[in-house]
Amino acid sequence: MITIKKIRTLKPRVQLRKCADVFHEAMTEETEDGYLDEVLSIVFSSDLVSAEDEEKIKRFYAKGKGIGYEDICYHILSILGDSPSDWDQKTEDGEIDWSKRKVMDHYLYLDHLRSPYNVGAIFRNSEAFCIKEIYLAPGTASPDHHRAERTSRGTVNAIPWSEKELSELPPDIPVFALEIGGTDIREFEFPERGICMIGSEETGPTREARELALSSCGIVTIPQFGAKGSINVASATAIMLYKWIESVQK
Repeated sequence: MITIKKIRTLKPRVQLRKCADVFHEAMTEETEDGYLDEVLSIVFSSDLVSAEDEEKIKRFYAKGKGIGYEDICYHILSILGDSPSDWDQKTEDGEIDWSKRKVMDHYLYLDHLRSPYNVGAIFRNSEAFCIKEIYLAPGTASPDHHRAERTSRGTVNAIPWSEKELSELPPDIPVFALEIGGTDIREFEFPERGICMIGSEETGPTREARELALSSCGIVTIPQFGAKGSINVASATAIMLYKWIESVQK
């Protein structure tokens, strides 16, 4: 745990964020009550914390470990304007620390995805599952679109991306496509280094992209068991990305 002396040297907003960190850690680690009392005194002395906030935090603290500490953590974050739905790796200044992410030699090619929401969601999934770079076919919704940026939760700034025609893809990297009618994902042989092509929900990968995949590593398919014929493209991509990592790390 960070020392009380160190917390007191921090800037006001950083100070509060560190206090939130303390209660987040205290949910799973043994922490002395005296230490937590001192952390709370720092919180209550902040000009950013209202009398109403103080009373609410005191009620949370009275609940003890578990949910009470979690409520304190997220209430402090809400005072700072942070989203309580995320627990990101952050720098001392409160910025997301992208250096914490692991990267593998895995790439995506987004083949004419029209929805900025889906593009943003795929970026978010890709950040979580080690994608090194994302290529976009001309006509794919831009990651710079405000809806893509919002859905991506900032990850469009973490993963390098560029627009490329199929013919401009690195020729030395194996290619496969995520699409129906291919090899069951439980049996597919994922390459350690490769580019996965993701087509639109309506039409799938273009004919040219499909042919390129068939001439290389092939097509991977997620078996489904419902009456609906497909799942959201970002959800399908997340499943594939996890299986790709799982396969190459065996």
